[in-house]
Amino acid sequence: MVIAEQLTQLRRRRGIAATALGARTGIDTSAIYAFEHGRRDPRASTATAWANGLGARLLVVDTSGRASAAEALTLIRLELAQNDRNAATQVLLQLANSLHASDPLAVAALTVDEPTERLDGWSWAVAGIVEDESDRRGLPIPAWVTNTAGVPDAAWSPWAAELADLVDVDQVPEPLRRRGVLIESGELASA
Repeated sequence: MVIAEQLTQLRRRRGIAATALGARTGIDTSAIYAFEHGRRDPRASTATAWANGLGARLLVVDTSGRASAAEALTLIRLELAQNDRNAATQVLLQLANSLHASDPLAVAALTVDEPTERLDGWSWAVAGIVEDESDRRGLPIPAWVTNTAGVPDAAWSPWAAELADLVDVDQVPEPLRRRGVLIESGELASA
Protein backbone atom coordinates (compact mmCIF):
# COMPACT_ATOMS: atom_id res chain seq x y z
CA MET A 1 0.00 0.00 0.00
CA VAL A 2 1.37 3.42 -0.86
CA ILE A 3 2.14 5.88 1.89
CA ALA A 4 -0.67 8.31 1.02
CA GLU A 5 -3.21 5.47 1.35
CA GLN A 6 -1.86 4.50 4.76
CA LEU A 7 -1.88 8.08 5.99
CA THR A 8 -5.39 8.59 4.63
CA GLN A 9 -6.64 5.50 6.46
CA LEU A 10 -4.98 6.67 9.66
CA ARG A 11 -6.53 10.15 9.35
CA ARG A 12 -9.98 8.64 8.87
CA ARG A 13 -9.57 6.12 11.71
CA ARG A 14 -8.59 8.93 14.02
CA GLY A 15 -11.53 11.05 12.84
CA ILE A 16 -9.34 14.02 11.97
CA ALA A 17 -10.75 16.31 9.30
CA ALA A 18 -8.42 17.21 6.43
CA THR A 19 -8.81 20.87 7.36
CA ALA A 20 -7.72 20.15 10.95
CA LEU A 21 -4.76 18.14 9.67
CA GLY A 22 -3.84 21.04 7.39
CA ALA A 23 -3.97 23.45 10.31
CA ARG A 24 -1.73 21.15 12.38
CA THR A 25 0.85 20.59 9.66
CA GLY A 26 0.75 23.59 7.37
CA ILE A 27 -0.14 21.34 4.44
CA ASP A 28 -2.80 22.94 2.26
CA THR A 29 -6.12 21.08 2.53
CA SER A 30 -6.42 20.87 -1.25
CA ALA A 31 -2.99 19.20 -1.35
CA ILE A 32 -4.11 16.67 1.29
CA TYR A 33 -7.14 15.79 -0.82
CA ALA A 34 -4.95 15.56 -3.95
CA PHE A 35 -2.62 13.12 -2.14
CA GLU A 36 -5.55 11.11 -0.77
CA HIS A 37 -7.21 10.77 -4.17
CA GLY A 38 -3.99 9.82 -5.96
CA ARG A 39 -3.73 12.98 -8.03
CA ARG A 40 -0.35 13.83 -6.48
CA ASP A 41 2.38 12.03 -4.58
CA PRO A 42 3.67 13.69 -1.42
CA ARG A 43 7.38 14.40 -1.08
CA ALA A 44 9.14 12.72 1.83
CA SER A 45 9.12 15.94 3.88
CA THR A 46 5.37 16.36 3.30
CA ALA A 47 4.62 12.73 4.19
CA THR A 48 6.71 13.09 7.35
CA ALA A 49 4.82 16.24 8.37
CA TRP A 50 1.52 14.54 7.55
CA ALA A 51 2.41 11.52 9.70
CA ASN A 52 3.61 13.71 12.56
CA GLY A 53 0.33 15.66 12.40
CA LEU A 54 -1.49 12.36 12.91
CA GLY A 55 0.73 11.33 15.82
CA ALA A 56 2.54 8.71 13.73
CA ARG A 57 6.04 8.17 12.38
CA LEU A 58 7.27 7.08 9.01
CA LEU A 59 9.49 4.07 9.17
CA VAL A 60 11.48 2.18 6.56
CA VAL A 61 11.38 -1.55 7.19
CA ASP A 62 13.54 -4.02 5.29
CA THR A 63 11.17 -6.73 4.07
CA SER A 64 13.77 -8.18 1.70
CA GLY A 65 11.39 -7.70 -1.22
CA ARG A 66 8.89 -10.20 0.19
CA ALA A 67 5.22 -9.90 -0.75
CA SER A 68 2.89 -8.69 1.97
CA ALA A 69 -0.24 -10.62 2.97
CA ALA A 70 -2.33 -8.14 0.95
CA GLU A 71 -0.08 -8.55 -2.10
CA ALA A 72 -0.16 -12.33 -1.72
CA LEU A 73 -3.95 -12.35 -1.98
CA THR A 74 -3.77 -10.23 -5.12
CA LEU A 75 -1.23 -12.66 -6.61
CA ILE A 76 -3.46 -15.59 -5.63
CA ARG A 77 -6.42 -13.97 -7.41
CA LEU A 78 -4.29 -13.53 -10.53
CA GLU A 79 -3.19 -17.18 -10.47
CA LEU A 80 -6.77 -18.36 -9.97
CA ALA A 81 -7.86 -16.19 -12.91
CA GLN A 82 -5.39 -18.25 -14.98
CA ASN A 83 -6.95 -21.44 -13.53
CA ASP A 84 -3.66 -22.27 -11.84
CA ARG A 85 -4.59 -23.47 -8.35
CA ASN A 86 -1.13 -24.97 -7.85
CA ALA A 87 0.55 -21.60 -8.44
CA ALA A 88 -1.98 -19.94 -6.10
CA THR A 89 -1.13 -22.53 -3.45
CA GLN A 90 2.59 -21.81 -3.93
CA VAL A 91 1.92 -18.10 -3.31
CA LEU A 92 0.12 -19.02 -0.08
CA LEU A 93 2.96 -21.27 1.07
CA GLN A 94 5.54 -18.64 0.09
CA LEU A 95 3.74 -16.14 2.32
CA ALA A 96 4.03 -18.57 5.24
CA ASN A 97 7.74 -19.03 4.47
CA SER A 98 8.33 -15.29 4.12
CA LEU A 99 6.70 -14.50 7.45
CA HIS A 100 8.60 -17.30 9.17
CA ALA A 101 11.94 -16.08 7.74
CA SER A 102 11.36 -12.40 8.54
CA ASP A 103 12.29 -10.53 11.69
CA PRO A 104 9.39 -9.36 13.88
CA LEU A 105 9.34 -5.80 12.54
CA ALA A 106 9.20 -7.09 8.97
CA VAL A 107 6.37 -9.49 9.91
CA ALA A 108 4.42 -6.54 11.26
CA ALA A 109 5.11 -4.51 8.10
CA LEU A 110 4.11 -7.41 5.83
CA THR A 111 0.83 -8.01 7.64
CA VAL A 112 -0.45 -4.60 8.70
CA ASP A 113 -2.28 -3.64 5.48
CA GLU A 114 -5.76 -5.06 5.05
CA PRO A 115 -6.08 -7.01 1.81
CA THR A 116 -8.53 -5.60 -0.73
CA GLU A 117 -9.12 -9.09 -2.14
CA ARG A 118 -11.82 -11.26 -0.56
CA LEU A 119 -11.44 -14.86 -1.70
CA ASP A 120 -13.30 -17.44 0.37
CA GLY A 121 -10.89 -20.04 1.62
CA TRP A 122 -7.80 -18.20 0.45
CA SER A 123 -8.53 -15.12 2.60
CA TRP A 124 -9.22 -17.38 5.56
CA ALA A 125 -5.92 -19.19 4.97
CA VAL A 126 -3.93 -15.95 4.72
CA ALA A 127 -5.54 -14.62 7.91
CA GLY A 128 -4.86 -17.90 9.72
CA ILE A 129 -1.22 -17.94 8.62
CA VAL A 130 -0.75 -14.32 9.70
CA GLU A 131 -2.41 -14.98 13.07
CA ASP A 132 -0.38 -18.13 13.66
CA GLU A 133 2.94 -16.42 12.90
CA SER A 134 2.06 -13.22 14.79
CA ASP A 135 0.93 -15.21 17.82
CA ARG A 136 4.06 -17.38 17.69
CA ARG A 137 6.19 -14.21 17.74
CA GLY A 138 4.11 -12.44 20.40
CA LEU A 139 3.16 -9.73 17.90
CA PRO A 140 -0.17 -7.91 17.86
CA ILE A 141 -2.67 -9.48 15.50
CA PRO A 142 -3.92 -7.00 12.89
CA ALA A 143 -7.63 -6.12 13.11
CA TRP A 144 -8.32 -7.36 9.58
CA VAL A 145 -7.05 -10.80 10.64
CA THR A 146 -9.34 -10.90 13.66
CA ASN A 147 -12.25 -9.85 11.42
CA THR A 148 -11.57 -12.62 8.88
CA ALA A 149 -13.50 -15.38 10.60
CA GLY A 150 -13.77 -18.03 7.90
CA VAL A 151 -16.23 -20.91 8.20
CA PRO A 152 -15.19 -23.39 10.92
CA ASP A 153 -16.96 -26.35 9.29
CA ALA A 154 -15.78 -25.58 5.75
CA ALA A 155 -12.90 -28.10 5.64
CA TRP A 156 -11.32 -25.93 2.91
CA SER A 157 -7.93 -26.83 1.46
CA PRO A 158 -5.83 -25.06 -1.18
CA TRP A 159 -5.23 -28.46 -2.74
CA ALA A 160 -7.90 -30.46 -4.54
CA ALA A 161 -11.03 -30.96 -2.42
CA GLU A 162 -10.60 -34.74 -2.35
CA LEU A 163 -7.20 -34.32 -0.67
CA ALA A 164 -8.74 -32.50 2.30
CA ASP A 165 -9.78 -35.89 3.69
CA LEU A 166 -6.09 -36.83 4.00
CA VAL A 167 -5.26 -33.93 6.33
CA ASP A 168 -4.56 -34.76 9.98
CA VAL A 169 -6.72 -32.11 11.65
CA ASP A 170 -4.66 -32.41 14.85
CA GLN A 171 -1.66 -31.12 12.86
CA VAL A 172 -3.50 -28.01 11.60
CA PRO A 173 -2.59 -24.83 13.52
CA GLU A 174 -5.53 -23.58 15.58
CA PRO A 175 -5.92 -20.22 13.78
CA LEU A 176 -6.36 -22.12 10.49
CA ARG A 177 -8.57 -24.88 11.93
CA ARG A 178 -10.84 -22.26 13.57
CA ARG A 179 -11.39 -20.71 10.11
CA GLY A 180 -12.13 -24.05 8.45
CA VAL A 181 -8.77 -24.22 6.64
CA LEU A 182 -7.00 -27.57 6.48
CA ILE A 183 -3.26 -27.07 6.07
CA GLU A 184 -0.96 -29.04 8.36
CA SER A 185 1.80 -27.17 10.18
CA GLY A 186 4.38 -29.37 8.42
CA GLU A 187 3.16 -28.09 5.04
CA LEU A 188 3.64 -24.53 6.23
CA ALA A 189 7.08 -25.25 7.67
CA SER A 190 8.31 -26.78 4.45
CA ALA A 191 7.09 -23.93 2.28
